Amino acid sequence: MSEEQKPDLKTSSNNLPPKLIVVGVGASAGGLEALQSLLSNMPTDIGMALVVAQHLSPSYKSMMTELLEKESTISVVTATDNAPMQPNKVYICPPNTNIEITANDRIRLLSYPEGRHTTPRPSVDMLFESIAEHKNDFAIGVVLSGTGTDGSRGIRAIKGENGFGIVQDPNDAKYDGMPNSAINSGHVDLILQATEIGHELKNIIHFPRNTGIDNDGTMPRETYHGIIKQLKARCNVDFSLYKENTILRRIERRMTSLKIHHSSDYLAHLKENKDEITYLFNDMLIGVTSFFRDPRAFENLQRELTNYIQNKNNKSLRFWCVACSTGEEPYTLAIILTEILGDSIDDYKIQIFATDIDKNSINFARQAVYPETALNFIPRSIKNKYFVLNSDQYEVIKPIKSKVIFSVHDVNNDPPFLRLDLITCRNLMIYFTVELQRQLLPTFHYALNPKGLLMLGQSESIGVFQEQYRPLSKTGKIYETLFVGKQLPPERTSNRGISLSTNNIQDLKPVLTSQHNRNKVDAELSEIIANTLREYVLPNAILLNENQDIIFTQGDNVLLVRPTGLPSNNIFKNLHPQLSIDLRSAFHNIHNGQTVADTGYQSFNLNGNNVWVKLVLLSIKRDGPLGSLTLIFSQIEQPENIPLLTTDKQESSNQAIALEQQRLLAKTKEQLQNVIEELETSNEEMQSMNEELQSSNEELQSSNEELETTNEELQSTNEELQTAYAELRMAYEEREHQRNELDGLKAELQHSNTLLHEAERSAKMGSWFWDIPSRKLEWSNGCYELFGLDKEVFHPSYEAFIGLASGEYRSRLENQLTNLLHNKAVQPFIFEALDVNRNITIMSLEAVVSFNDLKQATRVMGTIRDITSTVMKEKEQVVYKDTITYLLNNTLTASFVLDIDKLQIEYINAAFQKLLGYSEVVINALADEKLFTLFNTKDAITFKSIIDKVSKSKVGDCFPGKYAIKPKDSNDFINVYANHTVYELHDETGLPRKMLVTLFASQ
Repeated sequence: MSEEQKPDLKTSSNNLPPKLIVVGVGASAGGLEALQSLLSNMPTDIGMALVVAQHLSPSYKSMMTELLEKESTISVVTATDNAPMQPNKVYICPPNTNIEITANDRIRLLSYPEGRHTTPRPSVDMLFESIAEHKNDFAIGVVLSGTGTDGSRGIRAIKGENGFGIVQDPNDAKYDGMPNSAINSGHVDLILQATEIGHELKNIIHFPRNTGIDNDGTMPRETYHGIIKQLKARCNVDFSLYKENTILRRIERRMTSLKIHHSSDYLAHLKENKDEITYLFNDMLIGVTSFFRDPRAFENLQRELTNYIQNKNNKSLRFWCVACSTGEEPYTLAIILTEILGDSIDDYKIQIFATDIDKNSINFARQAVYPETALNFIPRSIKNKYFVLNSDQYEVIKPIKSKVIFSVHDVNNDPPFLRLDLITCRNLMIYFTVELQRQLLPTFHYALNPKGLLMLGQSESIGVFQEQYRPLSKTGKIYETLFVGKQLPPERTSNRGISLSTNNIQDLKPVLTSQHNRNKVDAELSEIIANTLREYVLPNAILLNENQDIIFTQGDNVLLVRPTGLPSNNIFKNLHPQLSIDLRSAFHNIHNGQTVADTGYQSFNLNGNNVWVKLVLLSIKRDGPLGSLTLIFSQIEQPENIPLLTTDKQESSNQAIALEQQRLLAKTKEQLQNVIEELETSNEEMQSMNEELQSSNEELQSSNEELETTNEELQSTNEELQTAYAELRMAYEEREHQRNELDGLKAELQHSNTLLHEAERSAKMGSWFWDIPSRKLEWSNGCYELFGLDKEVFHPSYEAFIGLASGEYRSRLENQLTNLLHNKAVQPFIFEALDVNRNITIMSLEAVVSFNDLKQATRVMGTIRDITSTVMKEKEQVVYKDTITYLLNNTLTASFVLDIDKLQIEYINAAFQKLLGYSEVVINALADEKLFTLFNTKDAITFKSIIDKVSKSKVGDCFPGKYAIKPKDSNDFINVYANHTVYELHDETGLPRKMLVTLFASQ
């Protein structure tokens, strides 16, 4: 097959539209950077739909779509409910919703109330599980940077459906929690940097499928068996009787991951790289399970189990959950059993054996800790009753955990548990061939108690074992065991392994070679011969199994009778009693190695006629669940067809001899019958001993599991002690750290106090605190310095504080403090005080009062500032302004005062009004940019520059200028000379705030 002819994931063999490949992308912390790296390197013709679940705050308005759209090489949109997915497009999940896909390639959004924040949202596990369910091997999961374990369970589901798992390299991720969790699950195919994932996705879907395979599209049997032998040698599990299509898909996926084109090269790679055998083995064992999976089936099980327990005559219950995977199903059984028994559960001895061949899954199951997505099918009442929240995950409560015993166990090779009341084996046998299924079902039948229950998966059935099981619930696939005759252990085929040698391999046929190439003519002729023999030569045939039970009959056999009492298929119960002894003798010969044995002719009365009957037994050796078979043909002849060996003359003598021989023969038969019965008794005793030994072995195995559980609990206790010690040590270290921090804070506080002191000294201010209930008054250092008092001598009090005010200001200060307590004070409060030298200083007092719930003042915090110099400056400025105003009003020179900040003329004198004609109201309206309408364009620029100079000058500076001003109601301009000087300063900054302008008209 040429490179162009090799099919890939996108191609359809029957010209149907290509099936859409959906890539689920999960990320959390650090996910934006990883997504930008992924999408900026995505091929534009990727041909897939990407659905992104990025953990976001529920209340956060996400800009994820806009941010990724700038970097992405393909279209990025915010996902909407029920929107169809298209290739080459990225769908971003909005905040506070979970996102899934449906069977018809549409998006489904699930929103939640604001108050529900148990787990991260959107859930990566839920997205991956929905993609796995609906896309199967057209599903790909990608886990990027993030904290926690979200995505690990979902990527297992994708792998379980033969999808593909990719994880960002933890060294490349900003946060490696989610990538490491997915890698540790063992369900990852590729570990790549975020920039490499896009190109690898394209390589995966275009990687040649079935490359290096025979012309019929299948793997050579020699290569296939070689891979199976490698798995068995390294992992001690025989996959030879698993369905070959399933095994081939797992092998093909590993070849795609490694970019190996030929199956023979992959076999060589297995032999050289032992780790690859482990990876392939983990791929084989992927199990998809959940709590109460298929709820209706478990409802049926609860009903049937309730009936079973009510009819049970003892208080012991033993269950076996086969292929338990990560433990959800056995814990489900324990919950159901607890619901059934209620308060009487302590009266029962309960053992639930949960087994699997995957050691990692068993270890995970023993922890009994699951993410919230694993509890999707559990009713809220069950979740609240049997699970406790542990961080962001749920843990099964201890009473449920204690009922389940986990063990690594291969159901196809290891002995079964015995005396069981229930076996669940769901969705395991669908991976087995018919031969392996027929070995497993008799094993379950042997392990179960009479009327014990067997539960299978929805796609499984009991097949040909209708006589061993009776259906109780067809929808729930629940069966009841039936027992007829002795219960013998099923025979397991000993040569199930693969044995290939170069001497006996002639033409290695492919694994899936069709069997439709037989010669139809030969088949028809063979059928004609067989039908003729069956009709005329040997019309009656009986087929027996190793237990001597009838499993099939051919023809109308008059020798068979139906006994009274309980029905039985045992040949000795259903055959004419006169033939039983001779038949046992013939069976003895068959068991001793004869291929063919017969009973010889016997004469007896059959339906009123004297006939001669002979039974012919043929031994059929075969493998499989039915084991060796015995075929019985019956020959019924009339007396005239039997040749006589005597003459008439000797008739009387021969009769006497015949009678004696018949007597001896009867005695011999009687003795033989006794010996046979003794042998049967011995056989039954040995069988009973064998069962007891197997039971003891199983009990020892259970005890070993319990001891292992106890050991794990002791280890857990030891770990808790170590954790407590570590926590104590951490507490000590934390205490030391806090002490160091306290010392640091102490130093910082001292530094802050020093800075505060310096700041108060520079600002000539101090702070004070007044506790009302205790009447305690506290001063800062600044207060002492304001009044020139010694901190060691003067102790502040309410009365002493009032006494610092001078003269009439004492009563005013006392009233101010009283008004503060009643929230009626006007602030700031200015008063005069006497310092230590009896000099008068002017103080400004401001305070904030705290009140309790009863509106009562509890404390006062305030500041005192020395504003003596400020007040004196203000007085000087007032005197200065009054002087200037007097001069302006009495001068003949036009003048005006300009507010520099507002660019507004706030005062004009009479000479200005006379020169230009503007009233004060009109001129005040020309504020901001309107002010410059008084000037032409050139002079407006000149005036602006003068304003800028004055705003940066000091008192006394004067700036002359020349420009033209427009009079009122005139288009002509008057040329003037002007002087510009500072008129008023800012109180806070000390910079010029107002400008005085005097004008002189020029000719």
